[in-house]
Amino acid sequence: MEFSVGFFRFLYLISMVLVVALTVIYCNQLFHMVASIFLREKTWPDARRRHAYACIIPANNEEVVIGDLIDSIQRQDYPQELLQVFVVADNCSDRTAEIARGKGVHVLVRDNPLEIGKSYALDYAFKRILSMDPAPGAEGYFIFDADNVLAPDYISQMNKVFDSGEEIVSGFRDSKNFSANWVSGVNSYMFLRESRQIHYSRAALGIGSFVSGTGFLIAEGLIRQAGGWPYRTLTEDIELSADYTARGGKIAYCTDAVFYDEQPCSLWDTIRQRLRWCRGIHQIFARRGMEMILSFLRRPSLTKWEILVHILPLPAIAYLWFIISPLIGAVYAAVCSVPAEVYFSECLNIGVGSFFYPYAAVFLDGLILMLQCYRRIHAAAWKKWWYMFLFPLGIYLYAPVLVAALFLRVKWKPTRHYKYDVPPTSSRGKH
Repeated sequence: MEFSVGFFRFLYLISMVLVVALTVIYCNQLFHMVASIFLREKTWPDARRRHAYACIIPANNEEVVIGDLIDSIQRQDYPQELLQVFVVADNCSDRTAEIARGKGVHVLVRDNPLEIGKSYALDYAFKRILSMDPAPGAEGYFIFDADNVLAPDYISQMNKVFDSGEEIVSGFRDSKNFSANWVSGVNSYMFLRESRQIHYSRAALGIGSFVSGTGFLIAEGLIRQAGGWPYRTLTEDIELSADYTARGGKIAYCTDAVFYDEQPCSLWDTIRQRLRWCRGIHQIFARRGMEMILSFLRRPSLTKWEILVHILPLPAIAYLWFIISPLIGAVYAAVCSVPAEVYFSECLNIGVGSFFYPYAAVFLDGLILMLQCYRRIHAAAWKKWWYMFLFPLGIYLYAPVLVAALFLRVKWKPTRHYKYDVPPTSSRGKH
């Protein structure tokens, strides 16, 4: 019996080593949570001039939402003569191109069923634009998903940061459909956390941040230097962030530049979306992990460290261990005739150490986040609280998905969007 318990203690030790490693390496998450409570918001000086921009919108069968995004761009408190809109009707079989043309914007039609996904659509758009004669004259490009809607001063706020000399700028990602159901609410909390805690804290401390899929601005010179959009992983946004950071750049953040994004309302859509994200992260580490490590070792910086830990596969390895260790224990218990009560007792020890303490930390984070964003969230009070209690489950959903992404072949698939009314910005309150 003593030897049997010793074996389970060995399994427990490995689990605790992984928990400690995760805690040490990802303590920056806890730090940003706390720092976001006390740090003052990063502010940007008024722009000396208004720059010319082009908005790039990759759209695959987005007839339901594309019009709302274009309308929000055309309602900006920014001179429309300095804005151009390019919609990439990417392998569309609906009225996306027709609706966009009806709004008076440029439409680039792309039909290539062999190269499917946002990265190919962006590359196609940029190469077309760079070859135009005369050139559009844009100094920077905004990249939006078709389901986005912009606050009226979004571009004005981003222009302040761009005018300060920043080459890549990310905005505040709010939610169009927080109150739709608990799935959209939990997903919304995740992106509110990203904006209100992670980006917010990094910006206040002068640490470079990262691009999160949509709602960001990139300088024309970077696109021209790259000859288009060279990023081909399933998470091209994080790949851009890793590449730019490895070359010594810092991605800026503007907390006053608010845009609204639609979150999945079904658990299956959420899993499928996160599976793509997690597979993309693994792809980036495989392709650029050594480059990031060497860049950090040559010239260490907190910005590089933050991006490096973002793409590390350690969480996937740890979660895989947490899944298989009880199975290893079960096989050992069966072979060595270990009493069931001993096996379940040891499994409980491993489970408490591996899951309960992190769960408590995530719950505290969710509570703080809800209080930080309470006025911003347009939903009934009970939904704000109830979804906050479910928030840790949304975080823990990443565990099996991260593991599955190590082994499954994942391809880009479009997400179905629905039409939602975005509440006035004033009803969201100050961040």
